[in-house]
Amino acid sequence: MVSDSGRKVSFELHSDVRQSIHNTALYNYVQQLKRTGVTRWNVDHLHIEGRDKTLDLIRGKARLDLVYESKGRMIECELKTAREIGLEVTARQLMELVKHCERLQLLVPGGYLKDADVVLHMLNLDRKIMIVPYGYTPEDDG
Repeated sequence: MVSDSGRKVSFELHSDVRQSIHNTALYNYVQQLKRTGVTRWNVDHLHIEGRDKTLDLIRGKARLDLVYESKGRMIECELKTAREIGLEVTARQLMELVKHCERLQLLVPGGYLKDADVVLHMLNLDRKIMIVPYGYTPEDDG
């Protein structure tokens, strides 16, 4: 449907069109951050009102899923679904990101912390990347 003299376009999707698991998890995580008072954030893959596009997502040759400011510090996040944790492309991406990130967090489903830890240990990144389960919020740090 086109309205407002052609300035607004809206689409109705078929009932079988779904958002990916990755994008749904990323959207939900951003909503959690906003509820805790995070006001400066930028996110890849999603066009959510209020994102701060001045926060760059590019680090080296890789692109982060999320960057946000918490307690005056920039937090850099890469979200992985259960299926993505052990992929070779994930390993390559993390190896690139860790070269350019100061506070890199790997966001994973709550039941996959051990799997993510094994992968990071195998890559010798276990001391450079913090694993954070979906559902964690910055206020949990106290």
